[in-house]
Amino acid sequence: MSGAHAPHAGPDPIGCLAHTRRRFYAALGEQPTEAGWCIGEIRRLYQIETEARTLSPPARHALRQQRAPAIWAAIRDKALGIQARVLPQSPLGKAVACFLDEYEALIGYLADGCFEIDNNLIENDTRPTAVGRKRWLFIGHPDAGWRSAVAYSLIVSCRRRGLNPQDYLTDVLRRLRTTKITEVDALTPAHWQPARNL
Repeated sequence: MSGAHAPHAGPDPIGCLAHTRRRFYAALGEQPTEAGWCIGEIRRLYQIETEARTLSPPARHALRQQRAPAIWAAIRDKALGIQARVLPQSPLGKAVACFLDEYEALIGYLADGCFEIDNNLIENDTRPTAVGRKRWLFIGHPDAGWRSAVAYSLIVSCRRRGLNPQDYLTDVLRRLRTTKITEVDALTPAHWQPARNL
């Protein structure tokens, strides 16, 4: 959501504090005192998340409401003061501008205990794809590319369902030769049950 609070269709966005924090880290070299203060306050927000991680969503929401709003307000006030004193194109100027522009989205996670303060979990899940993207350009024969895509899809499907991909693939590949075409659906990650001797 922009600083102008322009109307938008659809659900309210939720910002990623990790991205905003990186901008303050980039400003540490030139403005260590003020950038460091902002990073310290952001660290306090993450400490709340560490404490809340094992709580139920309602309890997580309650803890956040009790402790986080005052920290957010303090960072916002500090950012407004900094913005009035620094050059807009300086690293710290860019950091506070980003923070203030995204403020409403950044505090969006406070609305519900199911929401996350950042999207690090998603990024961690997609990192293997991002890291491998250039390598896959040179994967070789088109058939090899298709087979790799199938293998990656199966592995990610297993992980999303809490299955050990190695156990799954070992079992399925062993059973596949004797499985009828009408029974293949039972071997997909969504329906798989391990063999008794696994």
